[in-house]
Amino acid sequence: MQRLVDFIKSVWGICETKPLDQELWSVEQNNIVRVKLSQRPELCQKGGGVYLKGQRLPKPLLLIRTEDDQYLAFANRCTHIGHRKLDPVPGQHILRCCSVSHSTFDYEGKRLSGPAKDPLTRYEVELSQGDLLIKL
Repeated sequence: MQRLVDFIKSVWGICETKPLDQELWSVEQNNIVRVKLSQRPELCQKGGGVYLKGQRLPKPLLLIRTEDDQYLAFANRCTHIGHRKLDPVPGQHILRCCSVSHSTFDYEGKRLSGPAKDPLTRYEVELSQGDLLIKL
């Protein structure tokens, strides 16, 4: 039964990654996105992620917290036709497209498998005063 549910989710492009509450992030001058880790440091668990959408973002973002406690940010769009969202795959250090084709990418954004041809866009991330800054 779970396989059927997973297949239906893939057909519709439904990901497991949840959106980050818009009160916890903002787009600032010079195309900087500030994620307020100082207000909610447990933002996402190790190996997990959240996505940001709206608030003048040119493209949705996927924010990952790695197992070794680093933060990574990517354009949350697979480079294959349809531009489906992405999910981190816990324990595997890869991102997977939420479509039936399931293209996969490493944490550098390089395509590992699937029909996608181009790498993902990865953004520079830094900690500042307890918050996370993503440079678009």
